[in-house]
Amino acid sequence: MAGREFAVERVLSFRKRSIEEPFASREGSMSQFDFSSNLSLGQYEPLDTPVHRLVPALKMLSVILLGSAVLFSPLFPQLLLLFLFFCLIGWMGNLKIRYLMKGIRPILPFLLLIGVIQIFFISRQLEGDPLFSVWIFKIYREDLFFTARLFARFFCLVLLLSIFTSVTPVTEISHGTEALLKPFGRKQALAHDMSLVVTITFRFIPILAREAEHITKAQASRGASFGTWNMGLLKKIRLYIPLIIPLFIAALERSEILVEAMESRCYEAGARRTRLDEFHWKFADWMVLFLIIVIFSVLFLSRIL
Repeated sequence: MAGREFAVERVLSFRKRSIEEPFASREGSMSQFDFSSNLSLGQYEPLDTPVHRLVPALKMLSVILLGSAVLFSPLFPQLLLLFLFFCLIGWMGNLKIRYLMKGIRPILPFLLLIGVIQIFFISRQLEGDPLFSVWIFKIYREDLFFTARLFARFFCLVLLLSIFTSVTPVTEISHGTEALLKPFGRKQALAHDMSLVVTITFRFIPILAREAEHITKAQASRGASFGTWNMGLLKKIRLYIPLIIPLFIAALERSEILVEAMESRCYEAGARRTRLDEFHWKFADWMVLFLIIVIFSVLFLSRIL
């Protein structure tokens, strides 16, 4: 009996060790499953700050103008000033920059892959001496600068969109989109339908992140290699490809539930609706709009002149 109990204890300890070792041996490996906690885009922070109190239409217009300014900026000093300006907005909104930039981590491998393709395979400089050579590839200074500007623009856009979704709830996004589109459509239904599309898009970002987290944990429990750090970039990309179809099916199921919920509440497109909250422009809103227009105009003129 003693020998049998000893054998059972050995088997149980071996099974326990085989389950815990892949995660216990790598500190922080479980953080790779936390898609929703590592995503700041689409997560609203209910605070009372001057940035939160701006009217929704101004927030939407500011994102459009400042996002265009990021794309227009050809030089690093301009992108750096925009990044610092966005950090100032985040500080005024009582938001941490580290939290706002967490959305870059899940897509950083794909961004690095785009940078490698840009440097090695899509050369923007066909003449002149290369900076250095790697095997059959020639690396030019202009390619490195272009890739660095691409990364800087991407970081600025992620920070801008994270700030926008952190200070603007979903209902205000709908109101702001509808207010901006009203002058461009004779019918109220056009503005309302477009605002509904934008609202659902932002609302589905954290939902899809949670679905991806559930699918990843389910596949890891069945033996997939998620949560390991000692794998290359291409292997990580191949590992995440099987998530596409289950995530697509989950998105269709969620959208079907949303449609049924809207139909059960007798939703009708184009119907006249009232609002619980009415937003009115104040002096501070007009001053912020003037500042945003000045920044956009200066960067746009520096691009074309």
